[in-house]
Amino acid sequence: MYTKDKVARITLRLNETQFDFVKSNADILGVSPSDFLRMVINATMSTADSLLRRNINNQEGSGRENDKANLDHLV
Repeated sequence: MYTKDKVARITLRLNETQFDFVKSNADILGVSPSDFLRMVINATMSTADSLLRRNINNQEGSGRENDKANLDHLV
């Protein structure tokens, strides 16, 4: 496996249910548990970035007032 771009290491302890979830999803996707967790982290980073950009755009005055209230208050 190519690891030259991976410079940080993390050790993670999971309970049996968490490990079973990671392992079964990794198996379904045909990747290692580490690759699956990287995919989850990347998806979460992308979602957080999108939400941040959407929040910044709403603060700049774009969108309707109801859209802003729905975003901020999850209505």
